[in-house]
Amino acid sequence: MVKSLMNRALTSLLSATLVLAFGSTAAFADTRAGQDSASREKALYAKTIEKYPAPQLQDVGGREYKVLFDPAKTNPEMSVAFKDLWGKVKSAAGKQGFTVTEKDKDPLAIEYSTKEYFDTADQALWNKGFIVRVTTRYKDGKPAATVAVTVKSALEDALKTLAAPLTVVGVDKVKTEAEENVGFGPEGVLRGYVEKGSTFSVPVSALGKFTLADFGKYMPELLKLGVAPDAVLVSSKAYSYRVRPGAVVLPGTEPCGVSMEAWASTQGGAPYLYDFSFGYGDLDFYGIANIHAAGEQFMIKVIKEDLSGLIAADSGKWGGSKVRQMFKRAIPAVAAVAAFAGPPVDPLDAKYGVASQPAYIKHYEADKTGKVILNPYLQVASREFPALINTKSAPYNWVIDVDGNVVIIPEAAHPLGRVYAKGFFRPEDQSDRKPGTRENFGHVSALGGAPGRISGEILYDEGTKSFVVNNKSGRYSKHNSDRTPEQLIAAAQLIRNVVDPGTTPWGDVAYLFAYAPADVVAGLMKSPKLQYDDPKKKLRPHIMVMTGAPSSFKAGQAAPVTAASAKAEKPAAPKVEKAAPAPVAEPATAPAPDKATKAKKSKAAHNDDPS
Repeated sequence: MVKSLMNRALTSLLSATLVLAFGSTAAFADTRAGQDSASREKALYAKTIEKYPAPQLQDVGGREYKVLFDPAKTNPEMSVAFKDLWGKVKSAAGKQGFTVTEKDKDPLAIEYSTKEYFDTADQALWNKGFIVRVTTRYKDGKPAATVAVTVKSALEDALKTLAAPLTVVGVDKVKTEAEENVGFGPEGVLRGYVEKGSTFSVPVSALGKFTLADFGKYMPELLKLGVAPDAVLVSSKAYSYRVRPGAVVLPGTEPCGVSMEAWASTQGGAPYLYDFSFGYGDLDFYGIANIHAAGEQFMIKVIKEDLSGLIAADSGKWGGSKVRQMFKRAIPAVAAVAAFAGPPVDPLDAKYGVASQPAYIKHYEADKTGKVILNPYLQVASREFPALINTKSAPYNWVIDVDGNVVIIPEAAHPLGRVYAKGFFRPEDQSDRKPGTRENFGHVSALGGAPGRISGEILYDEGTKSFVVNNKSGRYSKHNSDRTPEQLIAAAQLIRNVVDPGTTPWGDVAYLFAYAPADVVAGLMKSPKLQYDDPKKKLRPHIMVMTGAPSSFKAGQAAPVTAASAKAEKPAAPKVEKAAPAPVAEPATAPAPDKATKAKKSKAAHNDDPS
């Protein structure tokens, strides 16, 4: 604490010296960026301090700046990719007048670790503002004897974030710190949020079965969130490859260490993201306006302007945060700021959901190089070139891709998969598979493991002799926070317009609760339209959002597909002290289906495999 206060005092003194040298802190920012007075007023640090005047953020020691780079924009070989990205950062920084230093010895040495984020299936901890992470570091291919446990508080209101005690008991050494994370939002404008975290180390065996109680014995605060102590926590795991090549030099502080990290879904697999970050800490947040200004200008001039071609298309949706991308938790959009106007929000995000990385990739779905194998029978459907489906090849999987196209694939046997005569436990989704289970091409094989929007199945229903559509996808629908009935309706309309089912009519469209956001399900559980595949066992709760219709392709024109009209039904008020979720639009009664498909109720799903 004494060291921290001394550092903050020295920083404030140095800042005052710089103010005298340049006339004012604002003048310094103006010198670096050539901005006019109006633009300077919109700097992120100025807005943050205006919102939280001193001393409200006195415990915030600094900032971390971050952005996600697209693996497709660099070399497929990881070591070469790190060298390429670092070289381009250095070149762009020099062009813009910034100094970037490089370590003398092994600047691109790769550190390997695994990072597991634990939460309930419906992300109850995240909803309460908490993140639980376990990091296992490796040396010479062997895991360390202890793991690092980090518990973070991150709420929209910085004061509530800082109010969380995050007190750790039962260990000798704990590190607790708070910082502001800064990245570009969906509008292309710098956005920030305050995050507080406590980190401690324990043997992995001390965490037992990784229930909430196992973490709660070290941080009792977790047991006061209203989540059951014996709640099963689901692991979201990333294989991390990290280099620390050097530092960004900003005026008024020590060189700011750079971290570049690649995340893969499997050990040795191809990275699905690269991140670049740098930052400073242990300073007086209110006394370093010049450092904040310089850090923001590095992001704007070097990253956004010179290296825009490397930035991942969806980096802004996650604010540059890897864990937000993993948890499919996009930051909320705000009105674009005129001085730093960015690209418009993608309208497809509302129509079909934000394109998200698959929740996981099964062990057999990628080849030895880590690349996900494409389904050889995939069809990208359009009105001019419709996808063809038939009853013998059903069931099919469908995925809406980043560009709003629908990709159709049959669940064919995978060449690297096996048939398990006695059944098996699948660790990727923590599910028990029945005897005779065959490993098939799943949803990720439609896009090669790339991000996808709302997805599901096309089943041939024997009872109604029709093709039934649902939202059943464990990779792209389940656990996503924005997969709504309206998005399923939009996807089903597209499917009926670009997929030719031959002589088989289209049946009902089922919105399965097991693959829907928790707040949407909470509002629909009391709906009079709630149905089950097996009412006695209450198996597969769902609502039907569209009724059947004949195929349009015989006539050569799109069939007049009528989506259910919006009828708001207010969800039950949540128990936590926050605003109730918005009402969910529910379909009104649609026209009666064709007599040929009216005899029996459609079965909503093929089976319970969440793939």
